[in-house]
Amino acid sequence: MKNTTSERKKKTNGAGFWLWGFVAIAAGVLVGIGILFWYTPRAYKPVQAKNTKYVSLHLTHELGQEFHNEVQKGKAFDLIIPQSEFNDIISQEFRPQQFGDVSFSEPYVIFLDQSILLMGTLVYEGVSSVISITALPTMESDGKINLNIQSVRLGMVPVTTLVTKLAQKIFDDNRSSFEGDVKAEANVQAIIRNEPFDPIFLFSTEYCEYWVRVSKFSLRQGSLKLTLLPEEV
Repeated sequence: MKNTTSERKKKTNGAGFWLWGFVAIAAGVLVGIGILFWYTPRAYKPVQAKNTKYVSLHLTHELGQEFHNEVQKGKAFDLIIPQSEFNDIISQEFRPQQFGDVSFSEPYVIFLDQSILLMGTLVYEGVSSVISITALPTMESDGKINLNIQSVRLGMVPVTTLVTKLAQKIFDDNRSSFEGDVKAEANVQAIIRNEPFDPIFLFSTEYCEYWVRVSKFSLRQGSLKLTLLPEEV
């Protein structure tokens, strides 16, 4: 006579084994995905603002002063922006941005040979991850600049298409913030689409406002060199 009880136990144990195996595999996959998303690049070292009540001394006493002195001459001039000073300015001037359920904070920029790496902390529904955007900017023959965004990652996960759609949605939801500034609106839209844009910007100083065009630029490890040309708009 067959031992049906024993066979039934074996089937039950076998089913339990596969169930627990499936749970273990699923848990491992989820942990792996979490590690990929929560990965923090070693290069990400955002500068902490010393005192957000005050403007960066690098901006007021160095770059800002040099810009103000040169732009009044009405001719092209070079402005060299060291990475360390740029990140110090960002830490003092930048405030966390909230776009619906998404917030962006603690930006950090790295200037490399021929490329720029922008990183920051992105938080969505309480989940935090470091976003990394790699760009290989070029100057077009017509004077426009194309950032040539190569990749966008959350942790170690490529999310270029997802972030592009999200950026477009944020742009569409906040068009009113441009308040009729057609050029700024067009430039932001071009950057989102990864298309060339006209590199002319408005800079305000304590005394006056100036329009300047980026006529040339070069990137080196740790610094960005801009050739600026004052323009009348």
